[in-house]
Amino acid sequence: MTETTQAPVRTVAIRWSLFRNLVLLVVLVVGAVLLTTLVTARQHAETVSRSLIERTLDHSHSAVDDFFAPVVSSLRMARRWTELGLVDVEDPAAFNRLFIPVMREAPQISAINVGDDAGRGLALLRLGEVWRNRRVDPPAWGPGLEFAEWSDAQTPVRSWRIDEPSDAERYDPRTRDWFRAARESGATKESGTIHWTRPYAFFTTGEPGITAAIDLETPDGEPIVLAIDVLLEDLSEFTRQLEVSPAGLAMLVTATGQVMGLPGDARFELPEARRAALLAHVDALDVPLLSDAIAARRRIGGSDPPTLRFESGDAGYWGGARDFVLGYDQTLKMVVIVPEEDLLGAIERQRLFFGGIALGALGVASVMALLLARRYAIPLRQLVGRSDRVRELDLQPDAPIRTRIRELSQLAQAQEQMRAALDSFVRYVPADVVRELLQRGEAARIGGHRQELTILFTDITGFTGIAETMSPEALTAHMAEYFEALLAIIRADGYGTVDKLVGDAIVAFWGAPIADGDHAPHAVEAVLRCVERLASLNAKWQSEGLPALPTRFGLASGPVIVGNVGSPSRLSYTALGDAVNVASRVEGLNRFYGTTALATGPVRALTGDRFCWRQVDAVRARGRREPVELLEPLGLAGEVPEQRLAFARSYEEALALYRARRFGAALERLESLARAAPEDLSVRRLAERARHFDAAPPPKSWDGVTDHEIK
Repeated sequence: MTETTQAPVRTVAIRWSLFRNLVLLVVLVVGAVLLTTLVTARQHAETVSRSLIERTLDHSHSAVDDFFAPVVSSLRMARRWTELGLVDVEDPAAFNRLFIPVMREAPQISAINVGDDAGRGLALLRLGEVWRNRRVDPPAWGPGLEFAEWSDAQTPVRSWRIDEPSDAERYDPRTRDWFRAARESGATKESGTIHWTRPYAFFTTGEPGITAAIDLETPDGEPIVLAIDVLLEDLSEFTRQLEVSPAGLAMLVTATGQVMGLPGDARFELPEARRAALLAHVDALDVPLLSDAIAARRRIGGSDPPTLRFESGDAGYWGGARDFVLGYDQTLKMVVIVPEEDLLGAIERQRLFFGGIALGALGVASVMALLLARRYAIPLRQLVGRSDRVRELDLQPDAPIRTRIRELSQLAQAQEQMRAALDSFVRYVPADVVRELLQRGEAARIGGHRQELTILFTDITGFTGIAETMSPEALTAHMAEYFEALLAIIRADGYGTVDKLVGDAIVAFWGAPIADGDHAPHAVEAVLRCVERLASLNAKWQSEGLPALPTRFGLASGPVIVGNVGSPSRLSYTALGDAVNVASRVEGLNRFYGTTALATGPVRALTGDRFCWRQVDAVRARGRREPVELLEPLGLAGEVPEQRLAFARSYEEALALYRARRFGAALERLESLARAAPEDLSVRRLAERARHFDAAPPPKSWDGVTDHEIK
C-alpha cells in the first residue's frame, strides 16, 4: 500500500485572520449602505425636502415659543407674588423691585401693567436706559396721573403729576382690551388663565404690539389684572434674524393674515419700512417671493397644505405653515420659505455626512477588529506559554488570564486546575466586581437651571454629646441604621433627592432632577413619616441600651439654581439659592421653639389643604428684609387628633392677639396653654415676649415679626 503524503496546511495567526475577515465584512456592509443611499437620494428628494421643511417648522416654532416663554413664566411668577401679597398697585417702588429684574432678564417685555376694578393702575415701562412708572388712582385723585422715572430698581430720577390731563392723556385700565378680556376670561374660565390680545397700538408710545394678561386675586380677595406688553418691532427683529436656512425666511401672521413678525427681507432693513409693514396684510407687503407663494397656494385651493413647492423667478422654493397657539383665544400662523437649493444642499450634505459616517465606521471597525483580534491572541499566547512551562514542570503560579471569551476562560480554568492538582495547591481567583451604572440625564458639565424646589435640612439634637459616649465603631453602626431609615423614606416616592450627608445632617430636595409638581406635599409627607419612624426607632434603641437620636427638620420652598457645581475634575449635583439657606436656618429655629419640624409659608401655600399646620411665628433673620413665616406640620388632614388641633388653634389665636398688640389678652391665653402643655417651649417663648411688651409696649413701627440672630 502506498502511503499518501498530505501537503502541510498553511497557518495564519488568529489575530490577523480575525482582523482581515472583520474588516472585509464591514467594508461590504458599509459599501452596500452607502451605495444604496447615493442611488436613492435623488429619488427621494421631494420626501426629504418635505421632511426638512417640517423640521424647519419645528425649529422655528420652538424658537418663537422660546421668545414668548419668558412672558408666560413672568405672568406665572407674578401670580405667585400676588398670592403672597407682594404685588401692590399703590407702591411703585416695591413693584419696581419685583419687575425691573424680570424685564432686564427678558428684553422682549416692553411694559408691565396692573389694574383693579376701582380703576387704580400702575405701569412700568422701559424707555431706553430709564424706567418709568405711570400711576392712576381715580378713587383718590380723580383723572390725575402720577409719573416717576428710575435709573434702576432703587434709584429715583424724577417724578411729576398731571392733575388735569387732556382727553388724550387720560388713562383708565378698565377701558383697555387686556383688562376687559382678562376679567371676562376670569369669570368664564379657571382663575389665572393667560389671555393674549389682538395686535393694537399701545397707549403710551403708539407702537403696535400685543399684550398678555392674567386675572389674579390678592390675599384680601380683591381682583386685579396684570399684563405684559410685547412690541411687534421686537418680535419682528426676532423673526427677521431667525435662521431657517442660508437664504430662507420666516414670518409670523395672525389668523386673518396681519403681519406680526416680519421676514428677513432687505425691504425691511430700515425702521420706517418695518413700522409701515407691521399689521399690514401679508398680500400688501410687496415681497415677490411671498406673492408667488400666496398665488401658488390659491391655485391649489382647498385646505392649507402643511408644505408647498412653488416657483419664484428662476428658482424653486418650498414653503410651510403651521399654527402657533399663543393662548386659548389666540392662534397665529408660523410661515417659513426655503429655497430648494438650500434643501438639496442639505441632501448633498447628507450624502457627505453618510460618506463620512461610512469612512468613520470603517476606521472604527478596523480599530475594533484589531483590538478584538488582539483580545483573542493575547490569552491564547498566554495559554501556550503556560502549557510549555507545565511540560517543563515549572508549576509556579502565574497571574490569572483575564478574558471575556467564555471558551478561553474555561480553558484557562481547566489548565489552572491541572497545575493546581500537580502542585497540590489551589489558587482561588475571585470574580470581577459587578458595577451598577445609573444614568439620569444631567450633562457632566458645570451649570444648572432655575427651578422651584422644596429643600430639607435635618440635624440630630445633641449629637456631639452622643458621639462622645460611643466608640467610633458603635457610633458608625448606629448612624448607619439611622441613615438607612431616613434615606429610605426620602427616596420612597421616587422624587426625593439626597443632596449630601454632612456629619449627622441630611440635605435633600424635591423637584429635581425629576420634575415634580407636588414637590412641597411630597417633602412634607416625607418629614412626617421620618418623625413617625424615628419615634419607634428611638424607643427600640433605648430598649437596646443605645442612645436615642432626636432629629430636627427644616423645610423651605423657592426658586433655586439646581445642577452640577464644582470644578471640571469634580462635580456635585446640588442646589444653590436663598431657599437652601432659609431651609438651613429654619431647621436651626426648631431648637428655639422646641419643635421637631418647621416649614416656611411657601411650603404651606404649595401643599393646599392636604395637611394640618400650626402657625408658630414669623421671624426676620439678620440681613434679610422680608420675614419668614414659620409653620409646624401636624399631619395629614383628617388624621390629626382633635386635641392637637385645638391646641394649635388656641396658640394661633394667642399669636393673632399678640400681633394685634393685645398683649395682655394673648398672655392670658398663653398661660392657659402653658398649664395644659408645660413642656411646649414655643408657648413659653411667645408668653415671654407678650409679658415683656405688655410691660413695655413696642414702637408703632413694630410689625409682630421676631428678629433672630440666625447663624
